[in-house]
Amino acid sequence: MHWVDMEWLWGYHVLPGSIHDMLRFCHETGAKGNVNFDGVGYEKLASEYPEALSELRKAVQAGTVEVVGASYGQPYGALHGGESNIRQRIYGVRSAMRLLGIRPRTFWEEEFDFFPQLPQILSGVGFDGASLFFQWTWHTPEIPFEEAPVVLWTGHDGTTLRAATRNRLNLHQWPEDVDVLLSQLHDQSKDEKPPLILQWLELMPSPDWMCRSQVLLPKTKELLSDPRFEFRFSTLGEYLRTWPVADLQPRRYKPHEVFHGMSLGKNGDLFRRLSRKAEQSVLDAETLAAVAGLFGRPYAQWDVYPTWELEEAWRELLQAQHHDNDECEGLCGHIGRFSYERSLSLSGHVLNRTCDLLSRRIDAAEGDLVVFNALGWPVSDTFFHPVTGEPVVARDVPALGWRSFSPEQLEAKGPAWELKDGGAIGRRGEIEVVVDSQGRIAQISSPEWPEGALEESLPLLQFSCIEGGQPASFAVESISIDPQSLDLVVRFQHPVEGGIRAFVKLPADAAAVDVSLTAASLRRPDGGMNAGLQTAFQIRGSQSVVTDSPYAVHPIERSGVFKKKYPTGDWMTSKQWFEDVVAPFDAYSLVDLLAEDRGLLILHDGSPQWFHDEQGSVRNLLTMFDPWDEEYWIDRFQASYRLIPHGPLSHSDRWRAAQTFLRPTRVAMKLHSGGDLPASFSAAQCGSPHVAIAALYRETLESGRGLESYAASSFGVDYPYVVRLVELDGVGGPTKLSFAASVASVAETNLMGERTGDGINLDIRPFGIATLMLDLIEGRKQNRDLDAKREIWATVHRL
Repeated sequence: MHWVDMEWLWGYHVLPGSIHDMLRFCHETGAKGNVNFDGVGYEKLASEYPEALSELRKAVQAGTVEVVGASYGQPYGALHGGESNIRQRIYGVRSAMRLLGIRPRTFWEEEFDFFPQLPQILSGVGFDGASLFFQWTWHTPEIPFEEAPVVLWTGHDGTTLRAATRNRLNLHQWPEDVDVLLSQLHDQSKDEKPPLILQWLELMPSPDWMCRSQVLLPKTKELLSDPRFEFRFSTLGEYLRTWPVADLQPRRYKPHEVFHGMSLGKNGDLFRRLSRKAEQSVLDAETLAAVAGLFGRPYAQWDVYPTWELEEAWRELLQAQHHDNDECEGLCGHIGRFSYERSLSLSGHVLNRTCDLLSRRIDAAEGDLVVFNALGWPVSDTFFHPVTGEPVVARDVPALGWRSFSPEQLEAKGPAWELKDGGAIGRRGEIEVVVDSQGRIAQISSPEWPEGALEESLPLLQFSCIEGGQPASFAVESISIDPQSLDLVVRFQHPVEGGIRAFVKLPADAAAVDVSLTAASLRRPDGGMNAGLQTAFQIRGSQSVVTDSPYAVHPIERSGVFKKKYPTGDWMTSKQWFEDVVAPFDAYSLVDLLAEDRGLLILHDGSPQWFHDEQGSVRNLLTMFDPWDEEYWIDRFQASYRLIPHGPLSHSDRWRAAQTFLRPTRVAMKLHSGGDLPASFSAAQCGSPHVAIAALYRETLESGRGLESYAASSFGVDYPYVVRLVELDGVGGPTKLSFAASVASVAETNLMGERTGDGINLDIRPFGIATLMLDLIEGRKQNRDLDAKREIWATVHRL
C-alpha cells in the first residue's frame, strides 16, 4: 500500500485502514505480515494518524510484522537515475528507522523495481534479503521462473542477496489464486527446507477496493485447514535467513531476460523526462552549493549549505517517481507532476542564487560569461549568448567548477548546412551528414566510418504508427535552415493532422549529430506499445548492442516475447486484452550499435523503450496511447538524440558522454568587473579513467541518527562532504582523488554513511559504487559573531 495515489484518491483512511486490515488478517490466521508502505507514507502517518503509526510500530517491534521494501517513493527503479535510486533507499531507510524504530533488511516491492546494480545499492543501505515476485496489476512484469524458492541474486558487481524467487507458489492478492495453489502444493518435493508460499496483499477495508481481509480470509482459512499440509508462518526476512548462502544457486539475471511490463512511451514519456530533468537539477544544485561552501562567507543562503531546500527537492522528486505516477498517469499523475515541478522550483532557486553569488565573486571582467560545470570531468558546451542570442562554444570547463570566458575566448558556432538537391549536406570538423529530399538522414560519415555509418536501406527520421488498424506515416513538408541557431529544420506532416519538426544539428563542441524532435497536434494512435509512434536506427554490419541502466553500462541480447495487457474500457471493471511485445529492452540514456571495433552511440533524453529487430536494427518508441489512462492522451512531445560515430569506446566513455548530453552547463554573466575567486576552478578530480565522480553534496549530523558508526560523528564538525564514485568498465583497482581543499578527515562509507574504511585512496572493485565522507577545512561553516552586534537589536526599539 502507499500514500502516493492511494491516499490522494481514496482519502486519509487508506494507510490506517490497511494497517488495521493487516493486523486483523494476522490475528485471525496466525500469519505474520510484511508491511510495504512508501517512506513518505510513514511520514504522513506520523502527522495524520499517529495512533495508527503507534499500532504498526508495536507490531513491528513485536516481530508480528516486518518492514520490507522501504524505498521512499516505490519507483520503477530502472526508469530513474542511479543517484535517484540511491536516495530512494537512503531516505526510505531513514524514515523507517526514525518512525518505526527498526532498520529494514528485506527488499520487496509491489511493482517491477529491478536493474543490475540494485543488489549493490540495497546491500549498501543494509539489506540482506529480497523478493523477486512482482505483481501483475495494471502491468505485466516478467522475471524468469525458478524451481527453487530462494536463489542468490547476484548484481552487476557481484554483490549477492538471498532472494525469494518468482515460482509456482507465488500468490497474487486474489483468493481465486488459492485454488490453483492447492492443486500444485502436493507436487513439491519433501525438501529439508519447506517451500515458500509468498502472497502479496494490498489490503484496504473498503467496498471500493477488491483486496480486503473480509474477502481473503475464507479461502486462506480453507488453505490452512487442509490436512495434507503443515503451515509455518514467518516474515519474508525470517524465512530467507534460514537458508545458508552456501546452499543457494547464484542467479545473475540479464537485462534481456526481464520485462518491466509498463506502458513506457506513453504520452511522449513526459514523466520520464520530468524525472530526469528534476534529478539533473537537484544534482547540479547540490554540487555547486557544496563547491560554493569552500569559499566562506558570504553564503548564497543563511547557512553554509541549503540542507532543507535540497533534501525537500529530493523528497518531492522521490515521491513523484512513484510507480503509480508512471503507470497511472491519467488517474493520479497530475499530482505527481506537481511534485516534479515543486522539486524543480526548489533546486532551481538554489542553482540560480548559487551561480549568481559565485559569478559576482569570480575575478573576471564586466560582460564576461562564467560557465559552471557540475559534472566530475571537464566539458565543452554550446549555448546561446545571453546578450547577442548567437550560438557560441565554451571549451574545457573544469570538473566540479567553472571557467570565465571573455567575448574573444568564446567561439562562434558558425554555419554547417547547405541546401542541395532538395535535401541538405552538413559538415563540421570531420563529421558529414546527408539529408535526402524526403527529409531523412541518409548517411553520417566520420573518420571511423568513411563509407558512412548508416545502413542505406534504413535512413533515419522515419516515423510510423498504427491508427484504426492501419499503418500511418509522416511525409516531409519542408527543409530549411534556421537563421538563429543555423541548424537544419525538417518539417514532417501527418496526412490528416499534426506534425513533427526535427532540428538536425552539428554541435561545435562534439563530433556528433544532434536531433531534436517537437511533435504537436498528433492524432491518437491505437492503444498499446506496438501501435505507438516509433523510429528506427541501423548501422552497416550491426553485430551487437550495448545499453545502460542506473549506474551501469552493459551488452544486451535480442531475446524474449512478453505479454502486455490493457483494459477494454473502465480500468477497474472492463475485460482486458493482451499484445505480444517482441524483443523489448529499456535503455536509461544510451544505446550503442556496434560493428566490430566501431559503432554509433545513440544518446537520448528520456525515451527509454526500445525494440531489437531481427535485421539488426533497433526501434525507439516515441509516444503511445495507454488504454489504462482511459481517455487521457497528450497529443504532443519533445525528444532529443545525440548520435556519435566512434571507434573503440569504453563503457565509462559512453556513460560520461550520456551525462554530458543530459546535463548541460550553467551560464551567468559578469555584471561588474573584479572578484576574490579565481577565474577558473575545479573542486575535485578523479585519477582513474574507469571511475566517474557521480555526485558531490553535503549532509548534516542528523543524517546519522540511529547509526552507531556514522563516519562524520568522529569528525568533530558538522556538514560533511559526500562524494559518490562509480566504476563503469569492470576493471577496478586503485583510485586516487584530489581536492582543491585541505582534507582534515576522510572515511570510506556505505551508502548510509557508516564507516567501512579509511583513506582518500580507494581500491574500487569492478563495477563498484563507492562513497567517501570528508571534512574539508575550507568548507567548514563560518559562524558570525552576532553577539558583537547585539546593540543593534537590543537598543533599536529605544528611539
